Amino acid sequence: MNPLINNSLQTRQDFVESVRQLWSPLKPFFDEGGARVCFGNSAAVYSKTVSEMESFSRPLYGLAPLQAGGFDFEDWPLIRKGLADGVNPDSKDYWGSISNSDQRIVETSAIALGLIFAKEHLWDALEIEDRDNVATWLKIVLTKRVGPNNWQFFPVLASLALEHCGIEHDLSFRTRALDKIEEYYVADGWYSDGKNRRYDHYVAFAFHFYGLIYAKLVPEDKARTQRFRQRAREFAQQFRHWFDSEGRSVPYGRSMTYRFAQAAFWGALAFADEEALPWGEIRGIWARHLRWWGKQDYFDRNGVPSIGYCYPNQNVAESYNAPGSPNWSWKAFLPLALKADHPFWQAEETEKEVMQSPVNSDVSGTLVFGTPKNQIMLVSCSEMKMPLREGAPKYAKFAYSSAFGFSVEHGHDTFLVNPFDNSLAFSENCRTYSVRAGVEEARIGEDWIYSKWFATSDIGVETLILAQAPWHWRMHRIVSYKPVYVFEGGFAIEQTDRVPREELASKSFASIETEIAKSVSFDASDIQRVGRVLSALPNTSLYFPRTYIPQLCCKIEPGEVWLVGAFACAQQGEDMGALEHLPDAPCRMLMNEARKGGRRVKGLNWCEPDLVPDI
Repeated sequence: MNPLINNSLQTRQDFVESVRQLWSPLKPFFDEGGARVCFGNSAAVYSKTVSEMESFSRPLYGLAPLQAGGFDFEDWPLIRKGLADGVNPDSKDYWGSISNSDQRIVETSAIALGLIFAKEHLWDALEIEDRDNVATWLKIVLTKRVGPNNWQFFPVLASLALEHCGIEHDLSFRTRALDKIEEYYVADGWYSDGKNRRYDHYVAFAFHFYGLIYAKLVPEDKARTQRFRQRAREFAQQFRHWFDSEGRSVPYGRSMTYRFAQAAFWGALAFADEEALPWGEIRGIWARHLRWWGKQDYFDRNGVPSIGYCYPNQNVAESYNAPGSPNWSWKAFLPLALKADHPFWQAEETEKEVMQSPVNSDVSGTLVFGTPKNQIMLVSCSEMKMPLREGAPKYAKFAYSSAFGFSVEHGHDTFLVNPFDNSLAFSENCRTYSVRAGVEEARIGEDWIYSKWFATSDIGVETLILAQAPWHWRMHRIVSYKPVYVFEGGFAIEQTDRVPREELASKSFASIETEIAKSVSFDASDIQRVGRVLSALPNTSLYFPRTYIPQLCCKIEPGEVWLVGAFACAQQGEDMGALEHLPDAPCRMLMNEARKGGRRVKGLNWCEPDLVPDI
């Protein structure tokens, strides 16, 4: 089902061919007019018409750079007709009028880049009346209110497309949007996606991606483009460590169904001629990531990418994920716009750099450590203010792994069967539960992260996480005003059809080893926790349809309790022996030192108060 399965994805020509291979399964779903494309009947928060526009537009993120790079694409007549009909109010395939904060504005961004990179096919070849309709559509986008986040880039792109096509328009809309974007910059290369605590892949494949495109296309805006470039250079020094030697990135946050859009930042650096790292390293990170995805079978029976991550899985979807949403991943193909003699294409890929020590950010409150094949990210403070399916698992677990991903919960009244991988869960009745969803205070040191948070109004927690690769320790000081059950999970590993090599669950210990991986949870608390190996309900993990999770379980009484545990995971073929040697447990004094020491996480207060309706 994977159109890329026989493509080695090594050379420039291989990546060109991959675009055509991914396009071929999509083409039969374009209607006769070309404007409406239906890959399936699942719904998003926007209408079916908008969903069909999204399915039309998003492949342009790859097709347009393909054309700009000098490679022919034979189906421009189909796409050109679809564009003409989609923006024509008199056409039966009209995409509809644009309102404030409209998803149509999002999808217009891909069309705008199509007009910039493939003007000869998407603009010059249109009839005069159709050009007028396209121009009118883009001008309307400029006038509409967009979200106070990365959406500010969409009117910027619309303005750039109008300018590229020689259409006069009011440039003040572009300037206002660009000025608004400045409000979301924090420090050290990090943006927040609005006034909130979201430091995820949107920083890379939205803010920096668009900012670098702008820097290349509008060099005369010197001060602004220099800021965009400098921020990208700073961000690259940290973001490089989100990727492991296999090409996987640490999956973290929302919109995981966008898959290899995670590499779009590296392609945008190349497009902007910005050597933030040596070209061989940039190309290596980009190419390894696409090669890893080229081996994953997440497609449906027609070869169309599904909603999900490593396999089709609606459980991890957002409310704004329609059947065509996964094609946001085509943003990674931006380097195809570059000629063959560009240093990005001329460079030999370099291997993944081995980390000598943890890499931390006091903006995002993240700390990355681990082994070459498994980058682990410890997290202190990100959270979602917007309504989001499984926001806490996507943003507020203690650890996220490039090799093992993360899991979402099965249900909010199913305490006994939820994975709780790398989470601490509380329940009074063994049905409903609470986990960390946001923090009150966060600090970070060279190899540790501290956070203060509340599971409920009756349960306060201080957590210290200490990185000691391949292990990490978690120390929790819990003050509870009621008796409560507490479950804490380690890393989720794949459950195969073979009987596990080893499954151990006893007091203070839980471990599961299969023919492909091992995960261990070890308790060092004063009160002894009971270990168990959970066979999780299916389709909770991003990576694996079925998983095992070693958990530590106890019941605590009202008062102060300290829980201390060590957690690690490894794939077969790595040094499994490292999991046999447990590092020394941290003493309680370290919690007090962390509370007062280290650096305060800058991103913690980067948020506005919740908007609660009058009741």
